[in-house]
Amino acid sequence: MPSSTPRIPGRPARLAGAPPGPRQRDLRLTGLLDAAAALFVEQGVAATSIEDIAGRAGVAKGTFYHYFHDRAAMLEALRKRYSQHFADLVEAAMAACGPQDWDGRLAAWTRATVKEYLATYPLHDAIFHDPVVTQRCVISEEAFVVSLAALLHEGAAHGAWSIENPVSTAAFMFHGMHGLLDEAIATGADTAMPAECIIRLFGRLVRCGE
Repeated sequence: MPSSTPRIPGRPARLAGAPPGPRQRDLRLTGLLDAAAALFVEQGVAATSIEDIAGRAGVAKGTFYHYFHDRAAMLEALRKRYSQHFADLVEAAMAACGPQDWDGRLAAWTRATVKEYLATYPLHDAIFHDPVVTQRCVISEEAFVVSLAALLHEGAAHGAWSIENPVSTAAFMFHGMHGLLDEAIATGADTAMPAECIIRLFGRLVRCGE
């Protein structure tokens, strides 16, 4: 899907004015990203200033510029983090299936993606679809779609599915799923149902060339 560095036993405290260590830099970066994510959801990207982000993260404004050139660079980092988080979730879900259980792995990818999207779509909307910053993105380059394309390619290579172009098919599948979920959200429909419906549709799609 945000403080001083904790003292590590046996390690001397950092001297005042000394450069922050790697752990503190990681904590500051995470804090800035978490703060920006929360603010973008609450008030939109355009209405959120760098001062707002630094203040929510509890750091000086200059600390922001240590990690990002501008707000656009932070937005791109948030998009990459969001996409990679999905990729990590679906990889873990698929790893729980047998290595040759292609249908099971595809279903696991779908359930994990649907569940996380429904839980985090306000952030998705803020960082991908804010009316001021929205832009077309190459969805086939997003980490979670890359993982789907790799799964489709591997399943087809083992003869489980008939897929002409795994990358294009993965992009098509994601956009179709995205549309169905947004439809359910917008209409107030039962969001417990889309995952199983999407799994059935995906199952037919990967065999349409047989």
